[in-house]
Amino acid sequence: MTTLEDVAKLAGVSIATVSYVINGTKSVKQETRLRVLDAIEQLNYIPNNSARKLKEAKRNEIGIVFPHIDDPYYSEILKGIIYDAEEQDYSISVAFSYNHPEKEKKIIQDFIGRNVCGLVIVTCQPGNTSFFQNSIIRYNIPTVFIDHMPRGLDVNFLSFDNYSTIYALTKKLLDNGYEKLSIFTGDNEILGEYDCVCAFIDAHTQKHADLDYRLIQSCDMTKEAAFTSLMNLMKTDMPQAILSSSEVITTGLTEALKLCHIRIPEDVLIWTLGIECWNSSNYHPGIFHTSRRAYTLGKECTQLLIKNIKEPEFFEKKFMLHQDRFDRESLVIPPPRKLLPKPTRKKQIRIAATPLPTIHALELVVRDFSALYNVEVLFEYMSLRDLHQMICDDSKRPKSEFDIYLFDVSWLTYLSQENCFMDLTDLIQSPDFDTSHIIKKNLNNASYRGRYYGIPIIGGTNLLFYRKDIFENIGVKRAFQEQHHLPLRPPRTWAEFNGIARFFTRDYNPESPTQYGTAITGSLNEEMFLEIIVRLWSYGGGFFDQNNRFIINSPANIKGFQSILDSCNYIPGDPFSQTRQQSFQQFCNGEVAMIISFTEYASELKMLLESDSSLKIGYSTMPGKTPANVGWHLGVSRTTGELDTIQAFFRWLCNKNISYYMTILDGQSVMDYPYHNHELLKLYPWLEITEEGISLSKSRLYPYRKNSTALPSYQLEGVLSEVFQNIYRHHMPIQEALDSGQRAMLRLFV
Repeated sequence: MTTLEDVAKLAGVSIATVSYVINGTKSVKQETRLRVLDAIEQLNYIPNNSARKLKEAKRNEIGIVFPHIDDPYYSEILKGIIYDAEEQDYSISVAFSYNHPEKEKKIIQDFIGRNVCGLVIVTCQPGNTSFFQNSIIRYNIPTVFIDHMPRGLDVNFLSFDNYSTIYALTKKLLDNGYEKLSIFTGDNEILGEYDCVCAFIDAHTQKHADLDYRLIQSCDMTKEAAFTSLMNLMKTDMPQAILSSSEVITTGLTEALKLCHIRIPEDVLIWTLGIECWNSSNYHPGIFHTSRRAYTLGKECTQLLIKNIKEPEFFEKKFMLHQDRFDRESLVIPPPRKLLPKPTRKKQIRIAATPLPTIHALELVVRDFSALYNVEVLFEYMSLRDLHQMICDDSKRPKSEFDIYLFDVSWLTYLSQENCFMDLTDLIQSPDFDTSHIIKKNLNNASYRGRYYGIPIIGGTNLLFYRKDIFENIGVKRAFQEQHHLPLRPPRTWAEFNGIARFFTRDYNPESPTQYGTAITGSLNEEMFLEIIVRLWSYGGGFFDQNNRFIINSPANIKGFQSILDSCNYIPGDPFSQTRQQSFQQFCNGEVAMIISFTEYASELKMLLESDSSLKIGYSTMPGKTPANVGWHLGVSRTTGELDTIQAFFRWLCNKNISYYMTILDGQSVMDYPYHNHELLKLYPWLEITEEGISLSKSRLYPYRKNSTALPSYQLEGVLSEVFQNIYRHHMPIQEALDSGQRAMLRLFV
């Protein structure tokens, strides 16, 4: 057993100092405190409240660790545990990990430190064998694991036999003529969820039935993740029946089917693993449920644990699987419905767009509008430059090819002067069009000279994304403190950003846990421009000086370009060759410590890191506090013949529920509803700082001369990108490059 002496020896301090840190009884220097905490973590030391307790009998207290309480299945188990424990004079302490492994570890260590007599755990980290070996097994704590079993350990385990149930259900459906089956489960790292998938595959194999592996969907055990998975699946595949491993997942599935106007069970049959209830109102209507006695499992869990507590020397660990109850032979299920062809709609509206995450989310959700209004909504995707040119060309045709165009806020001045869009001011200001919940800055982005030319669809701003797991590592924090005599935190200024980026770059710090401090995305001029302009703004620069004169060769801009040039010492490769996808992959792989990106892409990063993203990614406002105001809008062709339909489409798009659906699928919204919904804030933590970022953000106003036509934004953005290319690639002095850029910019207005 690890002792205080072991911790003190590793940290190079006295036993008394270790005690001060643990108990908080005396102030200890930050550097010393970090060293002690680092030693505690390395040795997996679990302090008791006092040494005296090691000699006392264990407390008559049982610690319970559950991932959450949202699932009624866990609620019923908990009721059974508490009832039986209290009957035998044991007190209960319940804590929730919310599926955070680090939080779960701390809870378990705290319970052991409190000398509880036993533990009941539904773990969110079954693969972390070493932790359970070095804590529960090492300290011989009587424990029962439910559902999620740590790998390779001899422990008490209770669950339901998911394999035999899913196998029987799959076989039953195949026997009844169902051909296209899908299954939705939680993380396949979890034994019970993995058993579901194995049973599903084995039943198909035994029946020699075709199996499309795309119909096997694994997601987080949340209704939002299940909703997103099924919405994406239905874009290409529509199963005849769906099996679900939990009622929480089933809630998300039913919401997706409801949104797409697909009836249960008439169009799609759902069969879920469910808890036993006497009242049918507790069940999802039209859905087949198995009946698992979760309350009974909870009682048996307590009985097993107490027996283990009372007979620690000779107790043999138990592996127990309960059976779901359902009538395997006589249950009558409806015949499968033939897969329906895509319905023919009376009307069509065509949308030209670039493939942004929010537009893909809209393409999924728009099935609701199509069903309500009998309108087919078609999307055609193209590159940014092609989209800009297409809008200009399409607006000159007697009859446009597209009804709606996606356009960036930076394009508005030019495209409005080119008369590309219909004026939507009357619609937006009409009494029956509610704009009160559209974030004001997003709505204002669609306005030019007091008139509205679009409806906002994408809002948000720049955020700093940082590897929280690395920033919060005790050893890393200690090393940074020793080098800089400052605590490691998300940077607030660009100078601080570059200092931290240097610390996390192995060429400058061989002990760095990452290869590079940051990454700069600049393979497209538009992306490089956004990397540059936020730096210029933070130093007081930009396109205009303080007297509103057009100037880019200013002292403020010199500082801004020097800042981004310094950052290039801490990045992988050439910034002008780096794509967003490469930066994201490097960040998620742990090669890069920090990146600057947009709220529009936050959910993409979350998805790349899968279930443990909340532990690995931190979010902060951008250094310098001058983020760019991001705005994409839907403008309307002046020659569309579907104006009434488009107006209905825009009203539908501004609906509260649609804003929730879009946020679940993409993690951002131009409406304010999602930013005040506790479920979404928990699911997408960056939403909490997005509103602050939007309030700080600056609009990209581009220079144009009075009484002259504005220039396309990409021409102006290209000038700044070329300035930096001359500095970085051609080693031109910053002042010389800016002077050249000033001349190039002036030539554009001749």
